[in-house]
Amino acid sequence: MMKKFIWFILLFFAQQSVAQYKDQLSAKVSVAINANLETYFFAERLAVEHINNIVFDQKGGDYDHQPIVHFGYQHFSPNVNSPVIIRISKLIEQVRNTYYDNGPILNYLINQKEFPATGALYSELPADPAHPEIKPVLAELTDSLRSFYKQANVGAFLAENARFYKGAIYEFAKDVDAPSFPALEKWHGKAFSQYRVFLTPGMPVTKGEDNYRGFGPSIMSPEGLIPGMITSSDKMLPLMPSLAQYQQFGFDNPNVTHFLTRHEMGHSFVNPLLDKYRTQIVGDSVLYTPQLKEILAPHYINDWFVCVTEHLVRLAEIRTAVSMKSFKEAERLRKFHIYEEKCVLLPLLEVKIKQYESNRKRYPTFESYLPQLVAYFHSLTPEMINAQIKKYK
Repeated sequence: MMKKFIWFILLFFAQQSVAQYKDQLSAKVSVAINANLETYFFAERLAVEHINNIVFDQKGGDYDHQPIVHFGYQHFSPNVNSPVIIRISKLIEQVRNTYYDNGPILNYLINQKEFPATGALYSELPADPAHPEIKPVLAELTDSLRSFYKQANVGAFLAENARFYKGAIYEFAKDVDAPSFPALEKWHGKAFSQYRVFLTPGMPVTKGEDNYRGFGPSIMSPEGLIPGMITSSDKMLPLMPSLAQYQQFGFDNPNVTHFLTRHEMGHSFVNPLLDKYRTQIVGDSVLYTPQLKEILAPHYINDWFVCVTEHLVRLAEIRTAVSMKSFKEAERLRKFHIYEEKCVLLPLLEVKIKQYESNRKRYPTFESYLPQLVAYFHSLTPEMINAQIKKYK
């Protein structure tokens, strides 16, 4: 009886322990590990042995540069041909063949209570109008992943490697500029209830310096949208004999952390607003000149609408730094976004946006000023665009 009681206690703490892997950096900003996401990536590594690939996860792939991916696969590989993994493989394959991505899976899982609990975190997400048939697939996949979590005792693995997960959170959290979030809200004239970052040491990425993947989920709460970011490790590590021997955890990359928390969270302020002007902006696609495409396409900015979006998000980063009197940081951001990321329209936009900043009574929010910016973009000519390229290329 005593042995059964001790096993129950150990199992309880293993299942609950992941909730402790969270750093609340401010009243609104947090960095955490999510059991649903880690469980999914452990299962995905096994599933690709049956379906060959999804995103950066490849059958037979070498991920010894990512400790949790590498040792997690070793730990859970006895389950590779289990009925639950076979079923998970088929469900992942359906999503992959529809979206060519696992983003919808991550978005669904982060809106569910953490395993082993059941049910939606807040409320059920609506089905994708373009693919309503996928919602029941995601629901069944979540149930199967919960079964895998229990059968493979994923909670125990998370608990046994608490030092590694907490180390990852520390590495990332130390470079998050939490005070910039209130400044970002003030500059836009809009606030969100929370900002959540989820680290996924189990997410596979291909080997290469500064390779990483970030995904912005839509977390829907009673207070509205919660901006979020799900990110893989972003630093390649040499393989050690065991997880217990690592002194680095793959998330000590300040530049990537700044980019993910400032830039990607900034999209939550801009993207929903620009969607209202999509037709008008796309109508100006002649401004995405061949010369502009040449310098922006390597940065995954492949059309005029995305170009406008990225410029406005980066503009807000720079001007928020200015508003905080962080002039060195503002200059660093200018150099990075203009000369490295090739957003060569930023100098023009910085001049224009001062009209907004100096007239906040007339324009209390970025949304109220956005028509002026859309009109300004419309007033540009291909010749003006190309002149900016020559000036800053």
